[in-house]
Amino acid sequence: MNKLFTVILVLLMSANLQAQTVEPDPSGMGMTAQEWTRQVKMGWNLGNSLESQGGETAWGNPKTTQAMIKAVKAAGFNAIRIPVRWSEKVTSTSNMNVGSSWLARVKEIVDWALNEDMYVIINTHHEEWLDRNPFYKNQQENNRRLSALWTNIATYFRDYDQRLAFAGTNEVISKVNGQENWGQPTKECQDVQNSYNQSFVDAVRATGGKNYYRHLVVQCYACNPYYGMAGLTVPADKVEGRLSVEFHCYDPYEYAGSGEYYYWGDAYKAKGKQTPQSNEQTMSSLFDRIRNTWGKQGLGVVLGEYGVTCHYTAQDKQTQMENEQYFTKCMVSNAREHGFAAFVWDNNVFGNGKETFGVFDRKNNMAVKNTYVLNGIKEGSVTEYKEPEEQPGGDNTGIGDEFWSGNAVLDWGSGLQLNIPAQTFAKYGKDVLLVLSYQLDYRDYNSMQFFYGDWDGNQNVSFTIGGKTYVKEYVPSDVHSAGSGENCTAVISFSEPVFNLLISKGFVLQGHGIRLTRVALTSASGIHPTMSVTSHPSAFVHTLGGHRVKGESLKPGIYVRERKKVVVK
Repeated sequence: MNKLFTVILVLLMSANLQAQTVEPDPSGMGMTAQEWTRQVKMGWNLGNSLESQGGETAWGNPKTTQAMIKAVKAAGFNAIRIPVRWSEKVTSTSNMNVGSSWLARVKEIVDWALNEDMYVIINTHHEEWLDRNPFYKNQQENNRRLSALWTNIATYFRDYDQRLAFAGTNEVISKVNGQENWGQPTKECQDVQNSYNQSFVDAVRATGGKNYYRHLVVQCYACNPYYGMAGLTVPADKVEGRLSVEFHCYDPYEYAGSGEYYYWGDAYKAKGKQTPQSNEQTMSSLFDRIRNTWGKQGLGVVLGEYGVTCHYTAQDKQTQMENEQYFTKCMVSNAREHGFAAFVWDNNVFGNGKETFGVFDRKNNMAVKNTYVLNGIKEGSVTEYKEPEEQPGGDNTGIGDEFWSGNAVLDWGSGLQLNIPAQTFAKYGKDVLLVLSYQLDYRDYNSMQFFYGDWDGNQNVSFTIGGKTYVKEYVPSDVHSAGSGENCTAVISFSEPVFNLLISKGFVLQGHGIRLTRVALTSASGIHPTMSVTSHPSAFVHTLGGHRVKGESLKPGIYVRERKKVVVK
């Protein structure tokens, strides 16, 4: 055995042995991860400071002071996320010991926040040896170093109470020949990220004491929730209910990050050109899916970073800034309603343009320079957590009489264009339902378009999905908030005037970014037997769009329960 390797192994075994001699200490550690995240009303990121390459002030920010933390608390924030780059202060990569002065500096800021009775997260941030190399060839060595690093950090903070949480990594992505991949990860990258999460959890738990019960936060590839819902493996843990999953959300980036668009949301659709494929429903649907994916497993959810860049035109600055306030309000309100802990990214950068995420001016006594974003956070923070009453989905993939099935890509004229003859609609009657099953492809964008059979552009087909009316086209990712490659089903209904045109003209379906797998037709009366009720059902039912809703809150209309039609009058 190599002598150096032997020394390293002995050091690691000694560290683990020392950690295991400390008995688990449950005192003051009774809060679950979900309870922790629901306590965060307003979270703030100390961005571009302790994670800066070259030292705390290397990226242009002043040294953090206790007065800064007090100002954040005075503005209404009750939680702080402290990104930390440790590798520059590591004295030896063999044991990943961190210099005592750097540990003391992180501790100083943590203590200031805890003295203000704030919840705190510390992480590993911009550790490029780790988070830009999620490859099998690096996996063993990176996990060894990560385990050793967290053994040292966790041991140092072992006696801190439950308000302090640890987050294992940050935005892990692959980097090859200088090119970073923020897109769809390979299985290799997913596997390595999952192994990082497990090493982190094991290392912290092994230090014992309060760390045995501490709230720990794990990440998915790129902190992208879609990649996480498709590829995250929840780490095995020694204790129940003490893990959260972290995601970041600057979506849509063309609005919130780069500032290419100046308006977001249906509430502002009359003001100017809006971001494509994103609105209030997109946001709430995404948060629904995240809660349904991870929350039902007993996991907490941390929205570790979100924000909206300050961007505006001289002609409509006031409205555009108000729109940014509205966007922020929607983000925080959704997080609060779903029980997520949300932390706004504040990099202390101001101006008008890309990634100007500053809120407090740290160079000017923490003056609030973006009142719109701060006001949006405050408005959203008053939203209370609500137990889930609605789950996207519902088993509607088998509904209807199959008209077509296969595996065909929709790509405008280059892909499938499906024609449904007029007589096909006629036999189902005016309450005909069109049931489409497909997969989404996120390589650029996705869209579904409907035309009458004569392709008369002056008579665009209007239709309804889940109670919302569309004309000519819809964006499936808005309706389903699904990830690339995931299966979706849409149940589509038509008004009587549209039906009358369908039975004379027929119907054409085309699109882009979609892989169609099944097309079926039925009618509301074809979902049988029918159960008509004058009062609301007591149990859950599904809308025709496949959404699960609570019976006592139903409006009059047609619903489905266990493949049976329910008419609420």
